[in-house]
Amino acid sequence: MSLQKNIYAQVILPLKLRMGISYLVPQHLVPLAVKGSKVRVMFARREYIAVISEITDNCGDYKGKVSEITSVEPAEAVSEKELRFWAWTADYYMCTIGEVYRAAFTSAMRRETPARKSRKTRPTGINSRDLYELSPAQEIATREIMKSFSEGKPALLAGVTGSGKTEIYLKIAKDITDKGGRVLYMVPEIALSRQLSDRLEAVFGEKLLTYHSGMTPATRYSTYSKIEGSHEGEGFIVLGLRSSLFLPFRKLDLIIIDEEHDSSYKQTEPAPRYNGRDAAIVLGQIHSAPVLLGSATPSFESLYNCHSGRYSLVRLSEKFHGATEPEVTVIDTIRESRAKRMNGLFSQSLLDEIEAVIGRGEQVLIFRNRRSYSPLVQCSVCGHIPMCTHCNVPLSYHKNRGELCCHYCDFHIHRTPICPECSEPGMTEKGSGTEMIEEKIRELFPDARVDRFDAETTQSKVEEKRILKEFAAGKTDILVGTQMISKGFDFKGLSLVALIQADSMIAMDDFRANERAFQLLRQLSGRTGRGARSGKIMIQTSLASHTVYETFSAGDERLYEQLAERQEFGYPPYVRLIKLSLRCADRNKLSEAANRTGATLGGIRSAEITGPFAPVVDKVRGEYILQFWIKLPRAGNAGAKERIAAIAEKMESDFRGVTIVADVDPQ
Repeated sequence: MSLQKNIYAQVILPLKLRMGISYLVPQHLVPLAVKGSKVRVMFARREYIAVISEITDNCGDYKGKVSEITSVEPAEAVSEKELRFWAWTADYYMCTIGEVYRAAFTSAMRRETPARKSRKTRPTGINSRDLYELSPAQEIATREIMKSFSEGKPALLAGVTGSGKTEIYLKIAKDITDKGGRVLYMVPEIALSRQLSDRLEAVFGEKLLTYHSGMTPATRYSTYSKIEGSHEGEGFIVLGLRSSLFLPFRKLDLIIIDEEHDSSYKQTEPAPRYNGRDAAIVLGQIHSAPVLLGSATPSFESLYNCHSGRYSLVRLSEKFHGATEPEVTVIDTIRESRAKRMNGLFSQSLLDEIEAVIGRGEQVLIFRNRRSYSPLVQCSVCGHIPMCTHCNVPLSYHKNRGELCCHYCDFHIHRTPICPECSEPGMTEKGSGTEMIEEKIRELFPDARVDRFDAETTQSKVEEKRILKEFAAGKTDILVGTQMISKGFDFKGLSLVALIQADSMIAMDDFRANERAFQLLRQLSGRTGRGARSGKIMIQTSLASHTVYETFSAGDERLYEQLAERQEFGYPPYVRLIKLSLRCADRNKLSEAANRTGATLGGIRSAEITGPFAPVVDKVRGEYILQFWIKLPRAGNAGAKERIAAIAEKMESDFRGVTIVADVDPQ
């Protein structure tokens, strides 16, 4: 009688492990343990649910005792396509496949809270032809998109704000779901997802599934389960943020990436630090699914891919309702101050325009991309500025809470007018945030209905929905908001957008600063003048002659000529960029580790190394930070990335307490 041969399973644990871990498969579990199976295992005296990545008849070079798999979970196996996507994500973004697995399953696999029964929605009965009738320009754009799909290329729909890109998305998606296909519709922000969900539900009914971190774990698990248990021919559309890429799709027939330029698609913490837009392109390739990207202000990266022939560029330059572009007024605050035409934060010409707009029963959006009452407070006697004890940043003043807060680690203390350094009552606010602007506007326009939309006021889903609903219904006259309000919202009564202290957009040491400022201006201008009403955008700035404002005012695309400058000076998208961050609570040890790291990185021939240098905020949550910028060729850089990862691992081993993080394609 021959001995039965041992069967081993190499598994993926939801941990940062670069080595493969193998387990012995007990004979009674051999029929159940296949590639992709979820299994329970013990590792370092803790039980985990792991995923089998490979079944073998040996455990490699390991000579010790091999632990056994405890059990096989009665759940759907992870598909080959999912495993391929995980492997690509780990490889490209320089993390472990275990970290990718953790990102894919941490939120989705919690089942403690039973999900509420979903409210039944009646089938809509809406056919593709019952959607908004597309204009001739939209019809042409749709045909060009479908032609691009037939050629196997992603399509970039560059449509001006108000041109009806969403109608095109819905038309194409409805055609696919009606035939039993599956669609992933990605947006960059939760607020945008919530606004879109009602519109999509009216079209797709019960075929609509949503997935984002603002939902309860139980609700996310419900969506996850529906996708995992779906059958062939069962069409649906998933509305989600970047994390929706890791849902258990067995088959995808279309991926839509709305507002593809948005930096919110980039995950910064924790690993994997992936870009949802770029990862979606790869997911589409794995599923042989066409990808449709859309934006009024395409990213330089996507335009580069169009110019190089990887994507097809489809332009939609006609607004859906025939509205005109908003009138642009750039207000030079230095000149206004000299002429004594500034009333605190606002120029008199802006205040006059606001009064005229609300007098006509129309609405105003005031934009300031900084929450809080003021970014910092300072003693007028001795100059002391209260700083966070854990991060090297001033504490922001939140008047409604009476606190000074750190926006990095949430450290907060009670705000007092007495200076802790000189004991004099000299603590005064410096600069302005949305909270201060809201207060001043209420004082200047006491009869106006004023509201605020920022990270403070939208912590409650109910409150967020109320603010948006009342503004959309015309119940709010003036809305003060941050960048959250600039994306994709449709407010028919809005005729004036005002930017306060706009210079903060371009006063950054970042090669993308001009691109982002231009995109933000375009997005904000798109919120006004919807339908037949003409709109206006007024920009208060002390840099009125800056190229971004001149280009925007002229209504041309000259800014995109900066692509040539990016190529000349060697910046993305013409090179691959990696930000390597070293962190440690011990500043001396960090400096030593950074010097050794820099010397070792210098041996990589294809890499151009800059650093180490301290970032603007060089201490966060008690850890000091030093960084390197590493430029690599666009192609053939896999070997260099492996070297960088190996160097980082070696330095972490040599310098205990030092953490090294690689951020590929940082935003």
